[in-house]
Amino acid sequence: MAKPSSPSAGNLPGKMDVEPSPAPFAIAIAYSRVPLPMTRADQMTVAHLIAFLSARGHQVDLYALDTGEGISDLQRDWLKTHCRTLTLFPHGKLASLWGVLCGAVRFWPLQVGWFLNSRQRRAIRTGLEKVDLGYCYYIRSAEALRGEKSRRPLFLAMQLSQALNTRRMVAHYRNLKEKLLYMVESRLLRGYEARVWRDFTRCVLIGEQDVAEIRGLCREQGLPEIDNVVFGPHGTDISRFAPRADLTPEPCSLVFNGVLRTYTNVHAITWFAAEVWPLIKARSPQATLMIVGRDPRPEVQALAEQPGIIVTGEVKEPADYIARAAICIDPVQAGAGMQNKLIEFMAMAKPIVATTVANEGIGATPGDHLILADEPQAMADEILALFDDPARAVAIGAAARRFVEETWTWEAHFLKLEAAMQGAIAESRAK
Repeated sequence: MAKPSSPSAGNLPGKMDVEPSPAPFAIAIAYSRVPLPMTRADQMTVAHLIAFLSARGHQVDLYALDTGEGISDLQRDWLKTHCRTLTLFPHGKLASLWGVLCGAVRFWPLQVGWFLNSRQRRAIRTGLEKVDLGYCYYIRSAEALRGEKSRRPLFLAMQLSQALNTRRMVAHYRNLKEKLLYMVESRLLRGYEARVWRDFTRCVLIGEQDVAEIRGLCREQGLPEIDNVVFGPHGTDISRFAPRADLTPEPCSLVFNGVLRTYTNVHAITWFAAEVWPLIKARSPQATLMIVGRDPRPEVQALAEQPGIIVTGEVKEPADYIARAAICIDPVQAGAGMQNKLIEFMAMAKPIVATTVANEGIGATPGDHLILADEPQAMADEILALFDDPARAVAIGAAARRFVEETWTWEAHFLKLEAAMQGAIAESRAK
C-alpha cells in the first residue's frame, strides 16, 4: 500500500498562520514516540504543537522515545529545524518489558511502564535548567517529570481520561484475552489518574467528560478532586481538509476513515457493518461503503466480502476519499477524548451521522452540524433520510465547516494553551 509522500499527505504539518509571540519562552517536551511520521492522532498533535511553538518563536527541546517505527531524512530534518534540540532515546521491546516490571511494583498502568525510559527521564530533568516550562504528552510520559522539584511549571497533557477510555473498551471487547488485559489496565488507571495530576502545575484535558471522570476517580479514592485543568483539544488543518469543488460526491455513498488496527475503530466499523449496513442495503441496494485507513485488521479486511463494501487500506490522501462520499460516518462506541476524523469530516463540509460518544469531545450541535444516532435502526434511518434529501445534507455540511473554522483550527486551540503556559511561567517567576 502506498505511503504518504508529501506534507499534504500527512508526513509534515502545514505552516501555522500565526505571528511571533511578544513573550517567547523555552519548553522541554517529553513524548513517548517520535512525532513523525504522523500515523497516529497523538503524533499529529505533538507535531503540530511543535510547528505552532516554532512559528511563535518559542524554543523547543524535544525528548522523545525512538521505538523503531522509522523516520525519513526529510522528517528528521523538519524536527531539527523546528526544535532547538532533538534528543531521541532508543526504546525497544526489552526496555518496554523491563519498564512494565518496574511499574508493576508501583501499581502503575501498563502503558506507563511500557514507555518508561530512565535515560529520557534523566536527560529532561537536567534539561529543565535550560527552559521555562516542562511538558509531558500523555500519562505514559508522566514519570519523565513527575515529582521533579524544579520551580519551573510542569504541564501534563493527559488529553483524555484513559480510565474512561479503557472502561468503555472493556465493555465492548469480544476477545477474552484482550478484555482481561484491559480490565487490569482500567483498574490501575483509576488509581493513577486520581493521583498523578497533583504532581503537575497544570493538567491538559480535552473536555468536560474527561474532567468529570477524573473527579469521580478522585472521590472514589478519597482524594482531593482535580483542580488544575487547562482545556487543550486537538485541531485540524482546514486547508488540507476543505471542501473539494473538483470532486463530485457519489450518490448513496458512505465513508469511514481511521487507523484500522486501533480497537475503537475496528469495533466501530465492524459493528456498523453487522448492525446498520444490512438495514441500509435493504432499502438502498445501490449504497456503497468505503472503509479507508492503514493497517486494517483481518476482521476489517473481511468486511470487503459484503456487497457494496470496499476496504482500501492505506491511501495517499484520505481527504480525496472523504470528498467523494455523500455522507461520512463515525459509529465509534468505545473510547474517550475526541475524534479527529469527526472534525476532518466537518472541515470538508460533509454531512455526518455519528454516535453520541463520537461527538463527546467535539461539542457539535446535533441537527445543525451533524446527526447523532446510537441505535442501528436510528442510524440507518438518518443515513437513508440524508440520501433522500441532498439539500439538507449540503446545509448540514456547510454548517459543520463554519463550526470548524470558528472553533477547531490548530491555531485557535494552541493559542489558548500558550496563554496558559505563559500564565504559569509568570506565576512561577513571581514566587
